[in-house]
Amino acid sequence: MVLAFIVIFLVLFVASVFSSVKSVIERRIPRKLEFLSDELIRGAQSHLGTHEQAIPVSVAQNNQTFKRMLSRPAAALHPALWDLGHAIGEECWRNGYVEGLKVGAQPAGTIRIELSAEELLQMSWLAHLGFQHMMPNYRGFEVYRFNGEADARAGARAVALLECALPKSQRPFADITTQLQTRDKMIGDWWVKKPEPALA
Repeated sequence: MVLAFIVIFLVLFVASVFSSVKSVIERRIPRKLEFLSDELIRGAQSHLGTHEQAIPVSVAQNNQTFKRMLSRPAAALHPALWDLGHAIGEECWRNGYVEGLKVGAQPAGTIRIELSAEELLQMSWLAHLGFQHMMPNYRGFEVYRFNGEADARAGARAVALLECALPKSQRPFADITTQLQTRDKMIGDWWVKKPEPALA
């Protein structure tokens, strides 16, 4: 009889302790999660903040929604947490994109053009030869020529890229098409395909 009473007492004691511990944990977990969400936003604030506001509206709203969900024991937290993460990522991306545009913005009065290494090499070589022939004291006897039709067309294309990048009002020629056609004709006239001999 005494033994049964002791066993029942121990079972009730363990159940009471378990219930108390569970209640404490259930109260502390939401607080901890709420603290973690605030710390998450604080850690990303250097990427989230703008001149207008420290925390974007969408992030603050999703954080409040997540905190409200913590107060509901049966509420599913994952969707609210996903929304909060998505809002943080979206705002970080937006701020980075805007800053990237500012850094990569083209300064006034400048022109940017993309050239391959081969095109840049062609331009540097043509520019060097052009500079030499523009100097009154140049007395060079060496002769440089394109090593074939493909090389000549690559050089003409590199020159055309630079000419086309200039604003129309600043181009040295009124009609750039004429210059392109002239170079193309020079190449075509020199590297004319010889007609194949007729077979008897």
